[in-house]
Amino acid sequence: MHEILVTEPEYLDNDAREALGRIGHVTAKRMSRNELEQIIPKIDVLFIRIDTAVDAALIDKAKNLKIIGSVTTGLNHIDMDYAGKRGITVVNLHGTHTISTAQHTFALMLALCRNIPWAYDNIRAGRWERYKFIGTELEGKTLGVVGIGRIGSQVAAYAKAFGMKTVAYDPYAKPGDVPLVDSLDKLLAQADIVTIHAMLTDETQGLMGAKQFARMKKGALLVNTARAEIVDQAALLQALGSGQLGGAAFDVFAKEPVENIEDPMVKYAIGHRNLILTPHIGASTKEAAHAACLEIAGSIEKALNGT
Repeated sequence: MHEILVTEPEYLDNDAREALGRIGHVTAKRMSRNELEQIIPKIDVLFIRIDTAVDAALIDKAKNLKIIGSVTTGLNHIDMDYAGKRGITVVNLHGTHTISTAQHTFALMLALCRNIPWAYDNIRAGRWERYKFIGTELEGKTLGVVGIGRIGSQVAAYAKAFGMKTVAYDPYAKPGDVPLVDSLDKLLAQADIVTIHAMLTDETQGLMGAKQFARMKKGALLVNTARAEIVDQAALLQALGSGQLGGAAFDVFAKEPVENIEDPMVKYAIGHRNLILTPHIGASTKEAAHAACLEIAGSIEKALNGT
């Protein structure tokens, strides 16, 4: 019987647990890195999400590991090259998180435009200072989508319902419903709000830096629910502080989890009213978790059966 370890059991519902149980013996437990290193030698299948980093050092201890099932789209938390050298199969998601992440993107966009976090704090503090929270409407604004895959396309569909104009930059996309521009600079010059939905690659790492922020409309907004490394963090905070960027909302961080208020992004957000941060919850809905866990369980079973 295969030994299966689930490292983030909070997302594992009964259906997914049963599906994994048909494959092997399931241990579902959130654990420290040290605990993970102790148990990994006897594990055949590792069932993880974004919080579990699988680096070369962990893979070296995983003597029996055959499959890593990652309930994520991106795989930058796994040393893919080393896993391949060790003959470990890695399976991941293909579209299950589209709706949840697109909806969270729009939630962040609306929260920025209507100052919702800071208005809420104002009420909690016993004040009623409505004049401090005059926002802006989405209708008539131009949304720039960087990466027009499944999630980017869904965000564009929501934008249409809000009366927004949408343009996209994606050098690998074919012409579709959303007009494409042939350079990032052209998108940045047009957009009132930029939302990032590109994969993290060598090409996209640091894609948004000081030069790009300078090319954006003064006061434009930025939303990132993709990967933090696509944006230069220092340049972002400088652009926010100078007012070149009117606001930003991030669901992703370069190093996760973030557990220290001295993190530069967290520290800035505490002292300013133009940066919203959430702890990588774009895919954290009951519906998405259910579908995603079942998808990965099915992919693991196929991989074990060689199909």
